Amino acid sequence: MLLAFFNRLITNSIMWWALSTIILLWYLSPLLFNGGVFYVPIFDNLDSSVVWNKILAESGKIFASNDTIIPNMMNGLPRLSYSSEFSALLWLYYFFQPKTAFIINEVLIHLVAFSSMYIFLKNNIVDSKYYYKDLVIFSGTLYFSLLPYWSGAGLTIAVLPLVTHILIKFYKGNNSKLDWLLLLIIPFYSSLVFFYIFYFLFLSLFILKRLVFNRSFNLKFVLAIFLFGCMYLIVEYRLIDAVIFDNGFVSHRTEFEVFFASSLKEIYRVSIIFFLDGHRAHLSGLQIHYVLPIIIFSMILSLSKRRFTNQESLIIWSIMVATFLLGIWSTLLQTSYTLPFLGVFSVYLILIKKNKYISLLMIFQISISIFSGIFEYKGLHNIVDIFPIFREFNFMRIAFGHTFIWTILIVLSLQVIIRKLHFASIFIFIFILMQIVISFENSFYSKVPIRKSSSFDDYYAEKLFKKVAERIPENKEDIRIVSYGLEPAVSLYNGFYTTDGYSVNYPLEYKYLFREIIANYIDNRNNTEAKHIYDKWGGKVYILSTTVTMEYYLKGITVEVINFDTEALCSLGSKYLISSRKFSNSLNNKFTLIDSFNGSKNSWDIYLYSINCK
Repeated sequence: MLLAFFNRLITNSIMWWALSTIILLWYLSPLLFNGGVFYVPIFDNLDSSVVWNKILAESGKIFASNDTIIPNMMNGLPRLSYSSEFSALLWLYYFFQPKTAFIINEVLIHLVAFSSMYIFLKNNIVDSKYYYKDLVIFSGTLYFSLLPYWSGAGLTIAVLPLVTHILIKFYKGNNSKLDWLLLLIIPFYSSLVFFYIFYFLFLSLFILKRLVFNRSFNLKFVLAIFLFGCMYLIVEYRLIDAVIFDNGFVSHRTEFEVFFASSLKEIYRVSIIFFLDGHRAHLSGLQIHYVLPIIIFSMILSLSKRRFTNQESLIIWSIMVATFLLGIWSTLLQTSYTLPFLGVFSVYLILIKKNKYISLLMIFQISISIFSGIFEYKGLHNIVDIFPIFREFNFMRIAFGHTFIWTILIVLSLQVIIRKLHFASIFIFIFILMQIVISFENSFYSKVPIRKSSSFDDYYAEKLFKKVAERIPENKEDIRIVSYGLEPAVSLYNGFYTTDGYSVNYPLEYKYLFREIIANYIDNRNNTEAKHIYDKWGGKVYILSTTVTMEYYLKGITVEVINFDTEALCSLGSKYLISSRKFSNSLNNKFTLIDSFNGSKNSWDIYLYSINCK
């Protein structure tokens, strides 16, 4: 009787919509209901994308030509170094304060991810007549919508299921005018280089396959893809113009050598990381805890030709629960045999015609993980020399599509489990709740500061920097400052113009000029990692002789010895140095302390120095 009531409850659409609304509001509550205090990752958020959008939005040069100089960062960067004026994310920062723009963007990402995946699953994966359709649809939808998306990519991955659904409609010939409109709009709030360039590659291979093997050419489908691609070219016209014609400068990206794996063993280790955890820096799929085990569990169940009895189902569920409680899945999945075992097992299931789609998608996930790992291999140097695009383009971003496929896999797997086992609805509901807990634990905006994260107020310390500005007699635009012990983004956010900075595309010449400042430090044989990061990547043009991020920041430290060249600083026009650490009196010949400012517990203490240039 109780089981029957539970089954009626979880097959009720109204219950699922109400539950989903509560969960999404709860997830987003730190952004919406916590007095504006929330914590987000520093890397590629507070230290960069927030500031880049703010600088461009306030520059008055949004529509300027590519070679127009925007003076705020690194003694002035060309307009090309910033995002397109056709980016919806940029305009959020134009019309709203940065924190408000960030909140709106984050809320939209998760709401679009939810609705986008719901539409895709409901129309393409789950049969509308299926009794447990709501259970499996909302399982996948909640999983996908509660992932830790990178704010700087806008709706890129969040809207991917909707894009796929629209193109499927074109392929089937049942599209509407709204579908044409959406293909026109979506490129303005998503990124070609972040992911969709790979998506177009897959679409091209699919069209080629249909043309060669099936002698089929779907004109409307191809036209829809062509329109979609053209809109991306319009949005990214600055980048396209620079690639085809001329940057106007030699980019620091021409020296990229971001290959770290030195052996096949290391490639395999990186591939396993991608497979188990996704792209950790920008989009983790959180799949290792429950998603992957459930998918593999369904693949094993598919070996049976019959539905298990009540007693057999209880025994199987007991074993499954025990494996989670004992941490067996985590141990098994992190062995060196994971990928080959799953690959062979998937091929076997295809050969015996069991779980064909799940097996094919599993092989696809393994292949993408290995492909991503290969692009960290140092042995690619020779290929890079022949094809420079491999140096300047991050092919590991192909792994961002993982989360979309994991969602399809989990939904297909849940349907297999329901067909094979009794009491499945109860245990699936429990696993959904546990996955939601994992999502909350990995939320970007927890209510307390966590490792590698900070709040807007603590990180940018606006009130503190207003006091700093009051102690400098010149106008901000008339001077250049440099940061020590904190990232340049802090000063840039507060309206100062800097000689340091973080940019994804800037003149190589400036990289060399700034290198003279930190040469003594990075050329030291004990700092080979810092040397490699600067010389072979160099996106962050910082004084590297101390920790610069809040993650490792400690108050009350006095610097006795500096390991950077003040004369080189002066030659770049640096007049003031803003430091999160106090310099000892022995450095008075190089720097003069103007004032110090005590920040809050989780923020910086600031020391303002003038640089004694000759």
